[in-house]
Amino acid sequence: MRFLIIDDDPVERSLTIATLRGKFADADMVEVGSREVFDEKMAETGFDLAITEYTLGWTDGLTLFKAIKSSHAYLPVIMLTDSGGEDIAVAAIKNGMADYIVKRNRRRLLDAIESSLLETKKTEFCKNAESKAPRYERRDPFISRFEPDLAYSMIISPDGKPILEWSTEQLKKLIGSVRFDGESKQQACDWVLPVHPDDIKIVQDRFEKLLAGREDISEYRVVINDSNARYFSDHSLPVRDPIDGGVVRLYGVLQDVTSRRKNEEELYLMQHAIDSCNNGIIITGLADKDFPIIYANEAFLRTTGYSRQDVLGQNCRFLQQNDRDQANVTELREALHSYRDGHAVVRNYRKDGSLFLNEVYISPIRDKQGKITHYVGVQNDVTGRIEMEDLLSKNEARMRSIFNNVFDGIIIINESGIIEKINPSVERLFGYSAEELIGHNINKLMSEPEQGRHDTYLKTYLNGGKAKILGSEREVSGVRKDGSVFSMELKVSEFDVEQRHFFIGTVHDISERKQAEEALRDLSGHLETAREDERTRIAREIHDELGSLLAALKMDLSWLSKQLPAGRSACHEKITVMNRQLDDAIGSVRRIIADLRPSILDHLGLLAAIDWKLDEFRQQTGIQCVLTMPENNIVIDDGTDIAIFRIMQEALTNIALHSRATKVTLDVETAANSLVMKITDNGCGMTEAQMNKPGKYGILGMHERARHCGGEIAIDSKPGKGTTLVLNMRLKSSEGGHD
Repeated sequence: MRFLIIDDDPVERSLTIATLRGKFADADMVEVGSREVFDEKMAETGFDLAITEYTLGWTDGLTLFKAIKSSHAYLPVIMLTDSGGEDIAVAAIKNGMADYIVKRNRRRLLDAIESSLLETKKTEFCKNAESKAPRYERRDPFISRFEPDLAYSMIISPDGKPILEWSTEQLKKLIGSVRFDGESKQQACDWVLPVHPDDIKIVQDRFEKLLAGREDISEYRVVINDSNARYFSDHSLPVRDPIDGGVVRLYGVLQDVTSRRKNEEELYLMQHAIDSCNNGIIITGLADKDFPIIYANEAFLRTTGYSRQDVLGQNCRFLQQNDRDQANVTELREALHSYRDGHAVVRNYRKDGSLFLNEVYISPIRDKQGKITHYVGVQNDVTGRIEMEDLLSKNEARMRSIFNNVFDGIIIINESGIIEKINPSVERLFGYSAEELIGHNINKLMSEPEQGRHDTYLKTYLNGGKAKILGSEREVSGVRKDGSVFSMELKVSEFDVEQRHFFIGTVHDISERKQAEEALRDLSGHLETAREDERTRIAREIHDELGSLLAALKMDLSWLSKQLPAGRSACHEKITVMNRQLDDAIGSVRRIIADLRPSILDHLGLLAAIDWKLDEFRQQTGIQCVLTMPENNIVIDDGTDIAIFRIMQEALTNIALHSRATKVTLDVETAANSLVMKITDNGCGMTEAQMNKPGKYGILGMHERARHCGGEIAIDSKPGKGTTLVLNMRLKSSEGGHD
């Protein structure tokens, strides 16, 4: 035997030859390490088999294969390489190579050579076909019995058309089982079998090549019984006329390669799917070879940063580098040695040394007999996911800590008002345990009228109505387990989780604050009362003391004027000036007394005081004023009347200073036990921020005066639309006449 060993690495050639000597000791090993030697050897004959590397210095193995076939059509070629991949292997087999073997599996080379040499013997009839035809005709019964291939010979008619001359029994049976009609029948007569319409061009090109005297191997589909298309490989050899050199006969062998093509298509789809997968996928050998990687897809290479040459033949532990003492790795090792599936998340390192967390699934691959032949591993870079899970876990722990330790009570209810979760502050605030509240309606913690209002609010909102309480703070009354009622501040918001709607309420106990506010309000009222009492006292003292003194001075000046002779004009002029100054002083005293405590309030009552003050305001500002009030005076307890008067006085002062109004309307209405005073201007109005501006106490003072006397104030104001103040004051006395 004579073998052609093609590899530009002399060491690899030596290893290959050493392997072959184990079984083919007497074979002639012809080494080829360069293009020149290759071209020289291709001119020789007598080779039984060629073995070639894929990566060569002057070309690649697939291109070299075509060159070999052009001069040695029936020479079987085996690719022995470590530099190819799955795509190269598929291409090699599809192009007609006898086998594809990875160098680390050289032990397979001997079996592959035997198989290739045996397969070559089946096609010997194609060599020197002209002289072999009679032999095939004689051997037809034997070929039909033992040969699976469909052999045939065709003669070329004078007009250049091939005509079926002879075939094996299998081919005859196949031709006989095919139904022909129309054009397909003509095709069958010319080309043995009806060709699939999409492959007619392949057959036409094939015959053109054969008629030109060139050997051809083509694959095309044949339509069986109008519907079943099968793939055939047609290997034909042209025979020339020895006189004129024209092609006179064709010898060929058909092989049904439908299963192979189907397997190749499935393999391609699987290969494409695996290569397109975002998860890294590897296939390894078994423990006897230390589980070497024999395949790695693109996602694995992309994730790890290694090339395919870097990883092939390696054990996966190389990804752990020096970090191999990992608890999770033990699970994978045990799974491998116990022949079962395994899963773990391990620390792996890329080629550049960067760490990534690798979620690994391994599973054994079994052959048809159930024997484990390989392992498949699927990996996924879960660094981001693990980091996110850790972050979520920390955030969850932080939020749980806040939820459990926040001072305010937090209550979560569902759409039906049923409590689903509470924090410890709620237990402390209401006196219930979590078990006593969860699963119960939130109404359990409310007093009337909040219970009824809550049910109404919830039903209205769930029916598409407006949620009045969402996002705002409200003061409500809560009921403890012992039945005691306390004031609390409630704020409600909503959220959705997994298509479920929830409400979360934040509860703050304001009992102490309310008590402090009430105490502060009482103190403020007391101070205001004391202030008004002091003003009244000062006003009376000024009226009694200073007023009497000024009146006496007025009388003395009048007496002095009468005693002076008429000729003392200078003295009379001086007395006149003094009288005017004295009148001014008396007017100032009256104004001071009125500011301190308007005497008209004490003598004529509240309504008269309002009328007097509004008239004074009109004179001082020039603003048009309209007053509407009851004809009969009202009797109000001492303290309330001055509070109402002061509120009106403060409102008019604000209008004069800030509103730029041209008209003011003041309405006073009384009922059995209440008084409503409404003051409206057409000025520039105010924003909410302006009304609550820090450091401004005019409006706040009005609210406190009203609240101290059991009343309340509402202010409605919008920029450019004026301001309306409404005072609603409860009275202790009903309407009456003048005092």
